Amino acid sequence: MSHTEPSRVSRRGFMKAAGLGAASTALGAATISSAQAQEWDGEFDVIVAGSGGAAFAGAIGALNNGASVVMLEKAAFIGGTTAKSGGGSWVPNNKWMAAHGYTDNKDDYLRYVARVSFPELYNDKSPTLGMTEHHWAQLNAFWDNASRVFERLDADGALPSTTFLSWDGKPAPDYHGHLAENADIRGRQMATSVDGQAGSGADMIDYLSIYAEDHGLDIRTEHRVVKIIREEGGRVVGVEAETADGVIRLHARKGVIFGTGGFTHNPHMRTQFLRTPVMGGCAVPTNEGDLISMASEIGVKLGNLNEAWNQQEVLEEVLEFSSVPSGIFFQGGDSMISVNKFGKRMYDEKYVYPERTRAHQVYDQWTGDYPNLYQIMLFDEACREFGGYLIPTPGADLPRHIISGATLEELADNIQARFDSLAEHIGTYKLDENFLANLKETIERFNGFAKTGKDLDFHRGESPIDAYFHAVPIDRGNPNPYMSPISAEGPYYAVLMGSGTLDTKGGPVFDVNGQVLDVRDNVIPGLYVAGNASASPSGKSYLGGGGTLGLGITFGYLAGEHAARQA
Repeated sequence: MSHTEPSRVSRRGFMKAAGLGAASTALGAATISSAQAQEWDGEFDVIVAGSGGAAFAGAIGALNNGASVVMLEKAAFIGGTTAKSGGGSWVPNNKWMAAHGYTDNKDDYLRYVARVSFPELYNDKSPTLGMTEHHWAQLNAFWDNASRVFERLDADGALPSTTFLSWDGKPAPDYHGHLAENADIRGRQMATSVDGQAGSGADMIDYLSIYAEDHGLDIRTEHRVVKIIREEGGRVVGVEAETADGVIRLHARKGVIFGTGGFTHNPHMRTQFLRTPVMGGCAVPTNEGDLISMASEIGVKLGNLNEAWNQQEVLEEVLEFSSVPSGIFFQGGDSMISVNKFGKRMYDEKYVYPERTRAHQVYDQWTGDYPNLYQIMLFDEACREFGGYLIPTPGADLPRHIISGATLEELADNIQARFDSLAEHIGTYKLDENFLANLKETIERFNGFAKTGKDLDFHRGESPIDAYFHAVPIDRGNPNPYMSPISAEGPYYAVLMGSGTLDTKGGPVFDVNGQVLDVRDNVIPGLYVAGNASASPSGKSYLGGGGTLGLGITFGYLAGEHAARQA
């Protein structure tokens, strides 16, 4: 296996994995007596469930500390959602920042993560900046260990790293880089290095898996963990897993680490836990929240279940296949806007994807619904000439999810007709009767902003992250290169957008060593969690590019270290 091989992830692989998940038995927990303890199909020091970045970090942390490790992956292929990702990791105080002239300090870091992760709690006069003692400890542990973990993985060749650079050659800013608490820090976003260049998530998995297998990791695909096994004293000592040949029971002498991802593709959990309707997202289809079901059986404390790594999706794509190849990381073009069913803008269209997606969650108490639930990205013909993400080039065939109209009137009619055609999936969704009139007023107001270069409503183009995500290949000579007036004449185009996730970020609550806690905040011996399967200490926030993998890999590695060192 080489890191230059093509990605193992494919649409066919997704479907096969989804079929495996659908044909399983109930999930839960089992307790054994000492007499039963010898009835195993195999024994290892550490068992790792899952095979994404957090899971591999857990396996490598254990291997590097002398443990024997088996990895059980539910799907027919390894890598999980990490293999679909960009392979970035958010790592504060990393050694690579200095080469680009940046230094990090713990005070700035803590203020930033407290401010954006728990904005409702933030208090700069508090010793914990308003955070709970639990989150304060976790986020301090992340600072204290993240750079060490990534430098160790880099030095070992398990995960070569480099600084993630923008299209203009600058280190990437954090997603909320305009806030005073960020202190204008850049370079916390790391990339998987392939010959010194930024690689992909598939490259990350290749590196991690090669290193792990070379150091003795036993990887078993199509092994779905369905039960957590504890001895009578409460310690987790193993798991049951479904395989093509039946159920097997494996003994973990030191610990079980879960890195099985979130619950993006469990419709019941999405409906019960998340705050707005989510049809799916970028997570692999096997991310069905298996650990939440098993953990509930043994009294695990759950947290952050109402949060996700948010991302907008092309509505018709996610309705067709809930595990989409990629979502709307950014909205391209300059003579474009996004509006709700009232024909009004909701945000800076160039701002970062997780924060745009929060607009879908707005609730109107008067009408009793979500006015921004489904949104419309609108652009003109000139926008096609200058290009951008989701914008087809002139003369190219239009993807079927793009709606067109010779006039704004025709476009509005065609948008409503498209919503009507999707009623079987989304129910009745009507544009407001004043949609067209409001849209014309919205365009007129936006065009005024484009001429002055100042978006007085939403600050479009002012945040550092706007420039990071949106290169300006051709400058039309506007005072703000991210805004051009929308033409007074058609044709016009539209894309319907819905709310989705990269994955969810709620699950078992864990301590600074990755140990899972019970409902009374006591450690459950032998049980660990990391990554999107866990209650993320980032709370409501997406700290910066790679925010999910930076946390997941760090706490996964800490879990592996801690488990391997148990007697």
